[in-house]
Formats: sequence, C-alpha cells, structure tokens
Amino acid sequence: MKSAAWRALAAAACCAAAVALLLAVLQPEAVQPDGRHLAVFRQDRSVRLDSNNVVDLLASAEFGQKIKRVHWSGSVLSVDFAVRDDDAAAEAVFSDLKELILQAFGHTTNVQRLLVRFEENEAGSAAGRGRLLLAADVRRSDPWIAEQWTGLKDADLGRDAVWRKRLRLTATSRWNERFGRAAPDS
Repeated sequence: MKSAAWRALAAAACCAAAVALLLAVLQPEAVQPDGRHLAVFRQDRSVRLDSNNVVDLLASAEFGQKIKRVHWSGSVLSVDFAVRDDDAAAEAVFSDLKELILQAFGHTTNVQRLLVRFEENEAGSAAGRGRLLLAADVRRSDPWIAEQWTGLKDADLGRDAVWRKRLRLTATSRWNERFGRAAPDS
C-alpha cells in the first residue's frame, strides 16, 4: 500500500515539474531579446461594419457636430454632419473629422472608403437642406493609413497642406467666408 502511495506522489511531483518547466519555457510576459513583450492573447477590437452595427460604432464616439445622415453601402461609409450655427469653430469640425476617421478605419475591418460632408443649414430652408462647407474622401488603401496613422491626431488640418491632400479635403467658398481660407496647397 505504501508503494502505491509513493508512486502516486512521485507521479504528482513529475506532473508538477512538467507544468513548471512548461510555464518557464512559455512565460507569456517574458521580455524578448529585442526588448518587446511577447503577446500571447490579443483582443481584436475591430468589428465588421454592417447595417446592424453602424449606429453602435458612431454612438461610441463623441462628436461636437450633429450627424444628419449616415449611409453604408458595400465598403463605403458616408456621413453628413450639420455644423452648429454660430458657435462651431473650424477646429471643432476638424476634430470630428479626425474622430470619424479613427472610428471608421481604426475600429472596423471592412470600411474601405469614408466620405464625409459638413453642411450648414440654409436660412429659411427645409431642415434637411444644407450648404456644403467641407468634404473629405479618405480611403483605407492610402499609404499614410498604414505608415503615419498616429500623426493625424496632432495634425492641423486647416494649415497642413499635406494632410489636406491625404484626406482629399475640399473647402467651399462658404467655408472660407465662415472660417477663413485654408493655407494654399503645396
């Protein structure tokens, strides 16, 4: 009887040693020789956008301007904003554009093109009609999306011609009247 107990104890000790050896080899939080951490589990927060979750995606962001219309077709997301009457500044509009780009390309896997319009309501017109102020056409295939994504957050879209070109920004004469002329393209 004693030998069976010793064999069971020896087997348990061997199993414990094997588990300890396995954990020592895997060490999920071990630092790699190049100083990087080894990721064992990575939570992918990207979603596949569809007509059922487009509202959830946009509601998770905080926009200063009101969203007027959203259209999802194939891989193209189109969003129209209504710029607040007198209190909106150009930087608030650019901030909303940056946030929308982050949502569309940073949190989804299937948005390939983002079309954005910022409009102001025309005096005396129906609630749905507005005058175009600014438009953007951003594409996931653009090289800067992979290369210089982090630079967008700090970019001055009103003065930086490189970023305006990357985002294919088009300002109307009404934008120029209301917010001032953007820096000339270079």
